[in-house]
Amino acid sequence: MSMGSLTESHSIRSPDHVEYGAGAVDALEAFATERGLDSALIVTDEFLADSGVIDAPVARLDAAGVDVAVYDGVAPEPKLSMVEAAADRVADRDVVVGVGGGSSMDTAKLAAALAEHGGPVRDMLGMDNVPGGTGPLALVPTTAGTGSEVTHIGVFADEREGGVKKVVFSPHLFADLAAVDPDLTATLPPGVAAATGLDALTHAVESYVTLLRTPYTDTLARRAVELVAENLRPAVTQGPENDAARANMSLAATLAGQAFVNSGLGAVHALTYPLGMEADLGHGLANGVLLPHVMRYNVPAEVDRFADVAELLGEERRPGESDRAFADRSVEAVFDLLEDVDVPTNVAAYGDFDRGTFAEFADVAFEHSEHNIERNPRHMDREDVIGVFEAAVEGR
Repeated sequence: MSMGSLTESHSIRSPDHVEYGAGAVDALEAFATERGLDSALIVTDEFLADSGVIDAPVARLDAAGVDVAVYDGVAPEPKLSMVEAAADRVADRDVVVGVGGGSSMDTAKLAAALAEHGGPVRDMLGMDNVPGGTGPLALVPTTAGTGSEVTHIGVFADEREGGVKKVVFSPHLFADLAAVDPDLTATLPPGVAAATGLDALTHAVESYVTLLRTPYTDTLARRAVELVAENLRPAVTQGPENDAARANMSLAATLAGQAFVNSGLGAVHALTYPLGMEADLGHGLANGVLLPHVMRYNVPAEVDRFADVAELLGEERRPGESDRAFADRSVEAVFDLLEDVDVPTNVAAYGDFDRGTFAEFADVAFEHSEHNIERNPRHMDREDVIGVFEAAVEGR
């Protein structure tokens, strides 16, 4: 096992309070009571509001005497206009509570900041442009993948620029409370469970090999990879009947989120940016289909670490097998996992792409996500990006 440097200090960024486990949503009641909160805005999507998934958070806030209003206008791959609409609803509400997947939680974060400081919202995009703290903010995930509940990041489509995704990074966006309750994932459809689980795996693998890794993030990432390897298949295929698998996937997602927010990510996230936009593909699926292809490109630069990943994914070293050969099996293990949870192993499943399209993808990746490419363990230029996409057309 290889670990990051123990000879220098590292900072750790995280929410104020993370409550994890069955019944964690109950922490909302104590949170509201201790802070003397009287009113709340829940930020979520229409499906979660109509299906009753938000009933548990609402009940805990009700028990604390909190008047609850709901904004349910969030959609997958959220737009900046949704942030503005949610912020308009905050008004004199004491606390913003994001309930849902990454889209709802990201929207809640930036809406809380926008309501506190005023707009325009685009002035807050980028690195450290949120001018100060928000009012009380709680995040309650209902999927097991994004890790948004423990990050200070939000990703939004900007309608003014044709849906180009924009990112906001600010320590002011960390939640005061992250309540990670796996009971809220019981109704996840198999496809969503697979996509979000692959998102968590991508976060874990990338944080383990990124150039900015630390001993702290190594520990979180390693355990997250193990948990995904052991639990994603049953969480997808058995769903509501397998509480343990779902609980472990919720834990994996939170650990991976805590890892990457402190280590950064890599080329997978840079390349998913243009693929997701062009193919109208959700973030988790885009990560999943590209992960093994970027891993295959990166293995030569981090043989020891990808050998670790192979072992964490459940592979056993064969007698006389070289480190490189074992490291390569980390890639095959991810391909196997994709197939087992019914996710394509090649980008051709999502569209008819050619080299010209991939050249455009490379330009977009460098324009909007160069920081992730710079943190990738193996140097990557424009031709390398095109080559990874071309390999991803072929599949495994």
